[in-house]
Amino acid sequence: TLTEQIELRDRTCVFPWCQRAARGCDKDHIVPWQDGGPTSSDNLAALCRRHHRLKTHGGWTYTMVEPGTYLWHSPFGYSWLRDRSGTTDLTPAAAEPPPRRRTS
Repeated sequence: TLTEQIELRDRTCVFPWCQRAARGCDKDHIVPWQDGGPTSSDNLAALCRRHHRLKTHGGWTYTMVEPGTYLWHSPFGYSWLRDRSGTTDLTPAAAEPPPRRRTS
């Protein structure tokens, strides 16, 4: 079934760093169904209820880069890549401020 395909592919919630088993997760439409997103394995991903709500109501977005690999964006401009090996932070490091000049 489609549910089994998603659970076997994702294994866990696909939100960055979450480890909740996919079997207990919602199956989220990456492109919302009401916006024309199909109910198919290339548009569904496992999200635990907490992260499903965060995505739906909290301004988080994600895309499927390839089956089992997801690119997440927070509402604050941070980005992560989530795949079977874990989560990679893609947010550029903050620039160091210039040294302060002493004034006498």
